[in-house]
Parts: sequence; structure tokens; C-alpha cells
Amino acid sequence: MKTFYKSLIIITIIIYIAACKQEIKTEQPELVNTIDLNEYSILADTIITDVVIKNPDNNEWTDYCLRNLDRKKLVNNLFKLVYSEKLTPYNFFTDEKLTIEEIKEYEKNPEYSRDNSAKVQFEESWNFDLENQKMIKKVHSIMIAHELYNSDGTVKGYKPIFKVYLK
Repeated sequence: MKTFYKSLIIITIIIYIAACKQEIKTEQPELVNTIDLNEYSILADTIITDVVIKNPDNNEWTDYCLRNLDRKKLVNNLFKLVYSEKLTPYNFFTDEKLTIEEIKEYEKNPEYSRDNSAKVQFEESWNFDLENQKMIKKVHSIMIAHELYNSDGTVKGYKPIFKVYLK
């Protein structure tokens, strides 16, 4: 009987502790849709930013910079949006529309695989609120490129696959 009461007391304490556990709240970032851009000054109405998204030479710093990037998801999502016709692909050099068939043919090219998609280029605008120390970067377009290799297997450069414009 004594063991029963000890067990009952222990269970009661565990339930009490669990019931007292406070919910941890994290501050949510402000959504872009709720921001009045009139309060921001334009730092760059158009700026082009290249980002290597695949570490070409196992550089420790590049690994660190890319540690939170899901490259495969980024690449697959861009292709998914193109194939579903939610985004229109364009030739990077001529800005001419590409067809879905042209993208599918490109993917059949033996020099290309989604795994060697290694660079993106963003065309974006930068807006800054000096008083509140806030900055907004709005992406207008994304270009995706894959690695090109030298005969020794090292990366010699990047070749654009397509460019898409965002709303």
C-alpha cells in the first residue's frame, strides 16, 4: 500500500510539472506584404547578384555559407514551376521565351543534370529603412546555371539553363 501512495505522489508531481510547462513563443519576422515601401529609400532599383549554390572545391567557407540552403529543393521547385507553367522560362542571353519541350530537351543533354546546377543569379531591388534599420530585398528574376568542367574535372565556369521572372 505504501508503494501505491509513493507511485501516486510521483505521478501527481509529473502531471503537475507537465501542466505547468510554459509555451515558448518566438518572435515572427514582419511579413513583406505588411510593409509600406514608401518608408524605405531605394539603395538599388536593379542590382544583379551571383550566388554559387554548390561548393565546387570543398572550400570550408563556402560550405559554411551554404549550410542552410536546400539546393536540391530550390532547383526542383524552379523546374516544377516551369513545367506547371506557373513560371515562364527565358533564354538568359536573348530573353526569348523557351518552351517546355526545350527545357525537357535540355535536361536530356548528357552534360547536364540537376545535380550540377550550381549557380543562381538574382535580379533584385534593395530598399532600406534607415530609421528602423530594416532592409528589404525584392527578387525580380532568377537565373539558374550548371557547372562546366575542364578535362581534369575541375569547374571552368557556369552555363545558364534558364531565367524566370517573379511577380
